[in-house]
Amino acid sequence: MMLRTILLGCVLFPCCSIGQDAEAIRSEGRKYVKTLTSAAMHGRGYVANGDGLAADWIGQQFARMGLKPLKEDYFQPFQFNVNSFPDSLKVSVDGQPMRSGSDFIVDPSSGSASGTFGLVHLTPADVLDPARRSMAMGVLAGRAACLDLPPTNNADSLRLYREMEQELMHFCPVVKKVDGKLTWGVAQEAMPFPLIEVLSPVLTDSSESITIDVRNTLLPRHEARNVLGWVKGRSKKWVVVGAHYDHLGHMGPDAMFPGANDNASGVAMMLTLADWFSKHRPKYNMLFVAFAGEEAGLVGSEWFVVDRPVDLSRIKLMLNLDILGTGDDGITVVNATAQQEGFDQLVAINEKRKLLSQVKARGPACNSDHCPFAKRNVPALFIYTMGGIAAYHDVYDKEETLPLTEFADLHALLKEFLTTLK
Repeated sequence: MMLRTILLGCVLFPCCSIGQDAEAIRSEGRKYVKTLTSAAMHGRGYVANGDGLAADWIGQQFARMGLKPLKEDYFQPFQFNVNSFPDSLKVSVDGQPMRSGSDFIVDPSSGSASGTFGLVHLTPADVLDPARRSMAMGVLAGRAACLDLPPTNNADSLRLYREMEQELMHFCPVVKKVDGKLTWGVAQEAMPFPLIEVLSPVLTDSSESITIDVRNTLLPRHEARNVLGWVKGRSKKWVVVGAHYDHLGHMGPDAMFPGANDNASGVAMMLTLADWFSKHRPKYNMLFVAFAGEEAGLVGSEWFVVDRPVDLSRIKLMLNLDILGTGDDGITVVNATAQQEGFDQLVAINEKRKLLSQVKARGPACNSDHCPFAKRNVPALFIYTMGGIAAYHDVYDKEETLPLTEFADLHALLKEFLTTLK
């Protein structure tokens, strides 16, 4: 009976241990996401020093884990211009107040305006046709342009629409009707007037006036910092594991963009990997980088490859982690077709371990912090999860609704991939 109990324990214990490890990893990731999306971090943006507070906290985590700084501390400072909205934003259509972040957003490059403006409804033809444009511009003085733009996914049309919007923002406030969801961003410049994006049920073709109180603050040479910590390996080559920690922050005091999936989830994955490799010496030197300024145009990762804290020619791989909070439909690997060997290794591990439902290949795309590395011929892969919630760049990307469905399985896949990297 005793022998049977011992044998049964030997059979069951590994499975139980694996389950416990997975739950511990998921719980650790959840704690990191919760901290990064808390009100105290201000959305990790450019109001109330949100990005600076997040950088300090990540540096503290690196120190706690025993990661080494590359220089005297964990920070790689740089500067860039950024437009911000620290003050209260108020918008109403025909006297009906709207909720900031859920009924309306201001374009990230908006300037300031205050007052009630009559709406001049314009179509693309009113702006593009020279004769009609002359007439339209003549009646815009003291009023706001209300753009009715046909929905499109065509890149040329979208670029043309943007040029129209920015031209009008030099002359008057601009209002745009949006179908679907409101998606915000970050701009490094400010136009003379604001552009207000309003959900279509609120703004109609018969709307007559809009009342606006919008004030922006352009921050010249905003002080930002990448956060770098490393673990010594057995080789002189480097593996860089990166995730951007910045997000959109506050759009006025009433709307905060928490950025749980984008990209507290990626930072959480980077931190759990850093913690593990701090206790298990890797083959290659491993540099963990929390990038600033990604939402403003990959500014932090661009500065990294310009400043070169490590020799780029000695980087074996740059692995970029961005939007890792779901995984119902597996993961996509960007740049897989350019880095076939690394992609094949990920697929092989996943097939052996039965971790994720799919490891999908995608070609090169300059859509996150791997791009400045790939442009300089540094081998780079970018991984994001698929399926689950659709919150993105909006006020609904919250920790409490982020499932972290495959966080532990993806952690296991990446840990083995980085450990066995050829």
